[in-house]
Amino acid sequence: MTPIRVATITFDWYPFDVLVRRVAEAAIDGGAEVDVICLRQPHEQSFEIINGVRAFRLPMDRGFGRSLPRTLLDWSVFLLQAGVKVAQLHRQCPYDIVHVHNMPDYLVFAALLPKLAGAKVILEVQDTCPELMAAKAKSNVKPVVTWLARLQERLSTAFADHVITVGPPFERLLLQRGVPPEKMTIILNSADPKIFPEALQQHPRPRASDDEPFILMYHGTISERNGLDIAIRAVAIARHAVPTLRLDIQGRGEHLPYLQELARKLDVADRVVFTDSSPSEELVHFVVHGDIGIIPYRSDGFMDLVLPTKAYEFAWMRRPIIASDTPAIRSMFRPESIKFCRPEHPQEFADAIISLYEHPEERARMVANAAEDYLPYQWEKMAQRYQHLLSALAENPLPEKRPLSIAR
Repeated sequence: MTPIRVATITFDWYPFDVLVRRVAEAAIDGGAEVDVICLRQPHEQSFEIINGVRAFRLPMDRGFGRSLPRTLLDWSVFLLQAGVKVAQLHRQCPYDIVHVHNMPDYLVFAALLPKLAGAKVILEVQDTCPELMAAKAKSNVKPVVTWLARLQERLSTAFADHVITVGPPFERLLLQRGVPPEKMTIILNSADPKIFPEALQQHPRPRASDDEPFILMYHGTISERNGLDIAIRAVAIARHAVPTLRLDIQGRGEHLPYLQELARKLDVADRVVFTDSSPSEELVHFVVHGDIGIIPYRSDGFMDLVLPTKAYEFAWMRRPIIASDTPAIRSMFRPESIKFCRPEHPQEFADAIISLYEHPEERARMVANAAEDYLPYQWEKMAQRYQHLLSALAENPLPEKRPLSIAR
């Protein structure tokens, strides 16, 4: 049986972006052939095969904290480069499906020539562009920016044959904006067991000694909306009750210099450890090395809708979670599963840290409850949903399915 051929386009690095990696490898596990067209970091090869996925890296990188005009320029240049590349590859060996990950939504038009030649196009909405742009835009241009963002979203979702969303909050928004329900599929960004092996799960344990660090963990984008300044302020408050408290932050982003200065200003620089993002294969070791995962998101029109991938990863690896009480996070986890705090209230986060430090039995209960909440959303179920979507769009029965391997 001829395998389904899929081209994936992302304005990000591969395999650095675990969101793109997990669906690409799920397609491979389902018997498809997958090419990824992506950005290239200076140390990376222009072509590489990774776990069966062929990565074609274009001579372009991305930065953090760039102005909106510069960001739009970068997106547009990449759209043209990716459009040329996917057309060349399609001419050599036609694709059945082109799967485009936003941001931006209009990157989907890179698939124009394959679509005209008969390929089906998927747009995956990892972030809703209008809400994100509204949250980032300056007040004097916010109405114009939001209108343009909604226009490009409407055109992009109309162009796509199918739209994947990463959770019910985004699905509800797109339904309100006219995307037909039969055109959408929810595939959550659950923890991939190939990257987060079950064998490495670590349940909460009693501290070996009073000198052992009590570690909070955050990994991911470092921007103002992620609220890490709230976490640092909470550490400054809680340090007197938790003498060995430490906050480990792993990631990249424009807010990093501000956070480093804030830690010095609050006299907790020795308690806040910043490290660069790690390869996806090493991320599991960061997730299990500490005591509590912290997700201190701010509350705005965008972050209220975000279902953090890190919440799934902490739950799957049996780490207790302290998180902002946003509608999206609360839609997935019960109050018995996560220690919820009001966004932008450092004192509440500090109180939660102290409470969990003093009550290890509460940490154990939360972990058990979060694991139960997460059960319906495990990646194996999401991977099968994606494989069936590819088969339906390609009008091609699934080939004999390879089992989802736990490690490669």
